[in-house]
Amino acid sequence: MSTFRVFKQLKPAPQKDLGDVDWARRNVWVARTGSEQIWEFSGSNAESNALSKMNQLSGSDNSGRLYKVIKSEV
Repeated sequence: MSTFRVFKQLKPAPQKDLGDVDWARRNVWVARTGSEQIWEFSGSNAESNALSKMNQLSGSDNSGRLYKVIKSEV
């Protein structure tokens, strides 16, 4: 069965205040930071539900970090 989990960048890229250059990338992706909920979906419409949640989270995050959905086989 496939599951779909929402991931976000640990740190947005680039970050001028950290001395990053314009081409710097931060390729560390996490399902949560701290005590946040892990968003994982399975069953019918799992992929579309995960994509909807990803869009909701990215729309409410003003840090500039990116979000993505990753499919895994369980």
